[in-house]
Amino acid sequence: MEFRVLGPVGVRRAERGLTLVAEKPKTILAALLLAGDRVVSDAYLREVTWGPTPPATVDQQLYTYVSRLRKLLSGGATILRHRPGYRLLRTDATLDHAEFDRLAGLGYDALKERRYAVAAEHLAAALALWRGPALGGVTEHLARVELPRLEEARMAALEGRIAADLALGRHDALVPELAGLVEAHPVRERLRAQLMTALYRAGRQADALAEYQRGREILAEELGIDPSSALNDVFQSILSGDPQLTAPADPPQEVRVLSRGQVRPAMLPPCVADFTGRERQLRELSGLLCGDRAGAAPVVVTGTAGVGKSALAVQAARMCLDAFPDGQLYADLGGPRDRPRDPSDVLEWFLQALCGPGSPVPATVEARTQLYRSVLAERRVLIVLDNVQDEQQVRPLLPGAAGSRVIVTTRSRLTALEGARPLELDVFDRAEALALLRRVVGAGRVAREHEVADSLVARCGRLPIAVRVVAGRLAAKPHWTLGEMARRMADGARRPLDELRLGDIDVRASLRPGYLRLPARARTALCRLSLLHGTEIPVWLAAVVLETDEAGAEDVLETLVDARLLEVRGTDGTGRLRCRMHPVVRLFAGECAQAGTTAAERRSTVERALTAWLMRARAAARTLNDGRHVAGSRALLWFEAEKHGLVAAFRQADREGHDSTARSLARALTELRTLSGAAHGAPPGGTGRSRAGADPGPRAMDAPLTAVSAGTV
Repeated sequence: MEFRVLGPVGVRRAERGLTLVAEKPKTILAALLLAGDRVVSDAYLREVTWGPTPPATVDQQLYTYVSRLRKLLSGGATILRHRPGYRLLRTDATLDHAEFDRLAGLGYDALKERRYAVAAEHLAAALALWRGPALGGVTEHLARVELPRLEEARMAALEGRIAADLALGRHDALVPELAGLVEAHPVRERLRAQLMTALYRAGRQADALAEYQRGREILAEELGIDPSSALNDVFQSILSGDPQLTAPADPPQEVRVLSRGQVRPAMLPPCVADFTGRERQLRELSGLLCGDRAGAAPVVVTGTAGVGKSALAVQAARMCLDAFPDGQLYADLGGPRDRPRDPSDVLEWFLQALCGPGSPVPATVEARTQLYRSVLAERRVLIVLDNVQDEQQVRPLLPGAAGSRVIVTTRSRLTALEGARPLELDVFDRAEALALLRRVVGAGRVAREHEVADSLVARCGRLPIAVRVVAGRLAAKPHWTLGEMARRMADGARRPLDELRLGDIDVRASLRPGYLRLPARARTALCRLSLLHGTEIPVWLAAVVLETDEAGAEDVLETLVDARLLEVRGTDGTGRLRCRMHPVVRLFAGECAQAGTTAAERRSTVERALTAWLMRARAAARTLNDGRHVAGSRALLWFEAEKHGLVAAFRQADREGHDSTARSLARALTELRTLSGAAHGAPPGGTGRSRAGADPGPRAMDAPLTAVSAGTV
């Protein structure tokens, strides 16, 4: 999916545009896109969409537009509710404005390093993304706020590209372009200075001096000011025939010498010996570290506990050592017993590593930060900040100069960290999980029990730390079969997480800190949601379980998503948020629920959820029976989104002794399947109710399950 704001606002998917005509949804989408990963408040969205006099129903209209956008963007981007507003998560979708910033940044960095051909190429590519005036089709309120900033960014990139072309000796070709630009932007002094330079280099000194006089008159008439010192300097250089103005700049010659007292630190930990998979992520991360773009903005590797963030960061860092001749710095900011390290202490270690043991270190964090950035100013050092908790830990540790690079690993998204480039790390795919199992256990053992191997990595949810523990235990127990390990993990008399512990690698311990940092309400929510057997968690179900409204439930789900204890699965056909709990997180949260609640409380939670499933299923069936077109379409959308959840609810009711609810759910599923098939033109089958109110027997109870599993519903 591709988002566009540098021209008419629009969305493209698979080479075709998605329908987005109305001004207000375009405005809301553009405002969310321009915010990056930050939350956009309801108040701001109201202001830029409706202006100073919004209608009385503005909140409902805003909610409706957001729901429609969620549905339109489903599968390519997600709009998350995050009080006091909304946040757009683009995942793999692209945004022309973000690509413009990336390419322009590469160009500016190349300009600073006097790599003019590279600078011209990147800045020209950035400018080529513009398809006309930005923010086409949005309200005047948003355009008034955002358009000046976007246009200034475009002009700055244009001036940068021209500066690179001038340095490359392309002045003859630039004269006509610059003449038109100065005519269109008569008070932009840098453009006029560039035109004067191009004219002078082309042998037209008189025209260059005349251009200065015209600019001076325009500035006096329109702004009442004199030319700036920069424009005056170019004028004086032309008058004096300054040779520096005549020829393009020479490329720099880089000489690297360490001064006395400087040390090359080498603090990186060793690579994981059995590191497996992650080829795409390694390419992406090493490209960000070793590519053309320099800068202090960190690469932020994010993901849930145990997903392999630290291993990936160290592996990529060691692949890029040649690009950082002045050394590597590393710190685990998680600290012992999960007490976050003070960045002031980390600065002290880094300064000692950079300047030598015993070197004097200032007392305050501010002074340490200034010294640290001064020491790094002329160096190329790779800095790895592992297990970061928040932005405040990172900011003092960022270098100020462009030569060094920073990798951050964190469970948080660090959305407030300026300029951060995120790299989301997910669980292994099936092939990677099996490859790690084979590498540690041995290919022969895995091949002999390949089906069991599949079930083992699935039971681990393909979480790298869990797969690594299982593999390590099997390697340490050569007399165990893979089937024995699977049996132990499935044994109801054991706690499954007890089997996911190997020496100091403990899956339970890796999840506990994030859980304990949650607000009490979010901890309660995680425990209650773990009691339900469905794969996905819709907002309405979370509201039932938490005994709150849907807005409150959505806020709690967002908190759990931010803590990496839930995953966003997108939105359903009605535009509402859907989440998923990882199987290993479910095991952990289930243990917390067992320890922190009574059996009666847990049963009450499950009963509320099952009753809600039943009531909604019955309501959908009634609507479909009534034959109302619009309402019926909504009911079909609901059933399409929730049919697997309904089956899971039936199975849970059946297994946990909620017999009456189980029978009613089976009846509702059977009826909904029949009505859904009829709505889609399927011939009537024998799975509907034979008579009103009849209890379905075992075959009728099996029918909806079989149909849903087979994908025929």
